[in-house]
Amino acid sequence: MNDQAKVIAMLRAARSVLVVTHENPDGDAIGGLLGLTHALRNLGKQATPYDVDRMPGYLTWVPGAAWLTNDADLAAYDAVCVLDCGAANRMGPRWQEILAHPRVVDVDHHPTNEHYGAANLVEGTASSTSEILCRLLPELGAAITPAIATLLYLGIYTDTTMFQNSATNPAALRACGDLVAAGADFQTVARRVYIDTSAARLAMLGRVLATLQVDDGGKIVGMVCRKKDLDELGLGPDDLETFVEHPRAVIGAGVAYMLREVDGAGLVKGSLRAIADIDVSLVAGRFGGGGHKKAAGFRAKGTLAEVRAQLIEYLRQALGTA
Repeated sequence: MNDQAKVIAMLRAARSVLVVTHENPDGDAIGGLLGLTHALRNLGKQATPYDVDRMPGYLTWVPGAAWLTNDADLAAYDAVCVLDCGAANRMGPRWQEILAHPRVVDVDHHPTNEHYGAANLVEGTASSTSEILCRLLPELGAAITPAIATLLYLGIYTDTTMFQNSATNPAALRACGDLVAAGADFQTVARRVYIDTSAARLAMLGRVLATLQVDDGGKIVGMVCRKKDLDELGLGPDDLETFVEHPRAVIGAGVAYMLREVDGAGLVKGSLRAIADIDVSLVAGRFGGGGHKKAAGFRAKGTLAEVRAQLIEYLRQALGTA
């Protein structure tokens, strides 16, 4: 569904916009959230970036990071723009309140998007929401400043896993070339996201790698993270960003997963990555989640052991090895 003209009209008409993204935001969520906020402010509008969760530690350096808030009066805004959020409930506990706003704009690249906006711009073949914004912002009349370029580059770079996964397409690469020409600090993005780390995070990686489990002759590879380990090391869920790439790198793997306990809720959050020609969004959907063919996520009730066993069974069915 592509209501680009209506999306542009609604954003142009609004004097104030609350920009929202999904809980536990990743690089594309933050890049798009702050990139659009910069653009709207540069157009003379009041724009506030909102997320139920805090800024991920590895992204506190990005332009506009201090603007992020988890407290906003929805009635104070003419419009709400939701970015990179395929399922409405991924906005967090206030999702129903947000959807009750009369002017909700939905901009996303997840094929499983629920089209919950009054206007929806959903491009399921785009690498990232940030890639869509590269085309949308000029249509709004917003100049791509170096700060915006850095943020949108961050979004594309992370959602393509450094231009390595199947989301990497010609449009994404062309967009990144244009963003670099506009002043994107691509070197800082690469260093701060995939190179810089802390001793505690390395220790966490060691604990998680110790849980590596290989099933079905190496076709299913995954790891789990206990909340206890995060607490002991003083880390949060965002410190696990990119960890799922380690089992994905195992030679011969058809699908990789990462599971972690969610704070005191009896829930497990899962991240899936496909190497074989299977659609992991369908597997995630069996837990009520979704995403892309090659990258998806979900939340499920149960213990790590219970969810892991159920997930492996679903993955076996998807791979045809059950």
